Amino acid sequence: MADIMKHVGKYGDKPCVVVFRELPEEADQALIVISDSLEGQLHDDIMSVVDSPEGQESNNISEVLFRRRATDGSNLLETLHTNQKLNKVPVSMVKLTPVPNQEVELADVNAELGKIEAGSNPPLKTENLIVEDGVSVDTGAAPTPVVGDQTDGAPEEIANNLLAQAELLEQDAKALVSDAEAKKAEAYRIAPELSPKRGPGRPPKNS
Repeated sequence: MADIMKHVGKYGDKPCVVVFRELPEEADQALIVISDSLEGQLHDDIMSVVDSPEGQESNNISEVLFRRRATDGSNLLETLHTNQKLNKVPVSMVKLTPVPNQEVELADVNAELGKIEAGSNPPLKTENLIVEDGVSVDTGAAPTPVVGDQTDGAPEEIANNLLAQAELLEQDAKALVSDAEAKKAEAYRIAPELSPKRGPGRPPKNS
């Protein structure tokens, strides 16, 4: 299987970068950047961050963009905001493309990540959200086509799609565990008295 690429997808037929998978007060809305709207060096700077190990390890590329600077020294996330490149769109109209020619609903990924972050990871659900034909948003993008149920495709196509979803979620789960361990280590560094106490251990063997 081809390498997984996180944070990239499609809005309608337009390639995009998913900067915020969902908004804090509006879980059904996302902030994306239409890739073709990025000019010259800014496009290269953004895609370089997305493709970087740091970007691929993160569940939220917005956090990485906030820490990184463009070639001209400006903050990348602030530059996207200042240049009005961030588009607010419904989560249901965005699909991730973790591998070429395979699409995963952003809504499904958000739901599964929510379960992982809540400490529960039930079996992956394969039902797709139905997007009504002809719906458009203020950005003027083309309508998103209707997404059929996964059971309509060939068995191999269905299996490949599920494998892509599973691998994407596995990477996200590993990133969450790594982040949790880092936070624990930092907490114990700040307050060593909170560190778990080790037991006395085994008594020495008599020779």
